[in-house]
Amino acid sequence: MNNTTDLSSWVEEPSGRGTWTILSTCLLTISLCCWTSVCPNIPAQGDSYRSALRDKVHLAAIGILGPEFLLMIAIGQWSSARSSVKKFRRLKPNIQNEWTVAHAFYADMGGFLLDGPGIQSPFPIDATQLLFLVEHRYVQCPDITRKEIEDKNKSDGFTRCLVVCQAVWMLLNCILRVAQGLALTTLELTTVSFVLVFFATSFCWYHKPQDVSTTYTLTLGANINAVREKHCPRGLVPEDWFSNPLDFLHPRFHICHILWHYYNAILIRLHCPVFSRPVTARPYDRIPNDIFPHLDTLAESIAAPTILGFGALFMCAWNFHFPTGVEHTLWRVAATYTLLFTIIGGTYVQFCLKVLLPRYAKAREEETNLGGMERGTRLTRIAAKLRNIHPSKDPRLDIPLLALGPMSVVCALYCLSRVYILAEDFAGLRSLPKSAFETVEWEVYFPHW
Repeated sequence: MNNTTDLSSWVEEPSGRGTWTILSTCLLTISLCCWTSVCPNIPAQGDSYRSALRDKVHLAAIGILGPEFLLMIAIGQWSSARSSVKKFRRLKPNIQNEWTVAHAFYADMGGFLLDGPGIQSPFPIDATQLLFLVEHRYVQCPDITRKEIEDKNKSDGFTRCLVVCQAVWMLLNCILRVAQGLALTTLELTTVSFVLVFFATSFCWYHKPQDVSTTYTLTLGANINAVREKHCPRGLVPEDWFSNPLDFLHPRFHICHILWHYYNAILIRLHCPVFSRPVTARPYDRIPNDIFPHLDTLAESIAAPTILGFGALFMCAWNFHFPTGVEHTLWRVAATYTLLFTIIGGTYVQFCLKVLLPRYAKAREEETNLGGMERGTRLTRIAAKLRNIHPSKDPRLDIPLLALGPMSVVCALYCLSRVYILAEDFAGLRSLPKSAFETVEWEVYFPHW
């Protein structure tokens, strides 16, 4: 695709297309896609504007490191919201207003706070916990309409429309450049990959209110400790909780959630929390943004081809021109690994989720039934510490070493590949084919322009 007979370094802006045009257009598109597509959860009541802004920056940082990670969060929340709507429909005679996807998103982002006997400070509950309380008549279903929720939404529809137009324009321009045999830069190819995931993420978060800060407080009709004593699984006591007293309703986390929080705990220990603001309150005073919910079949059928397409796009630069042969080889290696990561990594994640984690949970349950007798060797104590490094020591965040070891290597290599691809996108601009600075001939398709 790229003609290597005539090469140029930095090209000043002509009447059409120069190096700055390529750089600024791609950076603008990527920044807008990452910034406008993210929808952070509601901050805690005592949080400042700076804290809320930090949450949004962290989500955008996740999107820049790996747009597919942000997609997994968004599509998981969309899957949870759809599931919530189905479950609330069973309670239709007991609720005044229709429970919609917007209600479910509002709940899962921390829109409903629970207060009452035994609760020292109000804490947010998600849609699953709210459903449980309504089903057992501990609270009344919130009397809030979809219109009232949408009124809390501070998203600018005009801005989103502009971003979509910019993304479509970028995508169309790249397609036509390929069709007319003009050189495409790796930075533009990376931008197209962001646009692809941007559309999928925006679709999943279409009904999620953006930049919301107001909440709705519910009053519990019984003591929270009495609720736990009555409904907790065997072996749990009223004080045995980590995020909030109703977290027993989420007995298991998704493997992506466990791995993400493991690696994020390492960053926090290194005083580098670039992807998540730690929650220090107990109970949690807000629902964290980096929660990876379980996916249903429909969500998986959308996520799989989108992530696969994202990983495959970088292979399109297999025969592109690069400034040096070493950079060309490294790109091929990074692009190949990115594609393999989406295939092999995704397969191994499913294996961990459906085989390793249930097997590990069963072993822990049997150990608990036997009285928690562990061989007190030094090796077992070290293994126990390695399996869970989260400050809360939440047992739901335990991860088998058989899953942690391979996934740590796989994820570390992926991060290196992503860093190289992003670095080469900019480094490669120092030597480009002449045709990279030629503009698309729109007259071919629109003769009267």
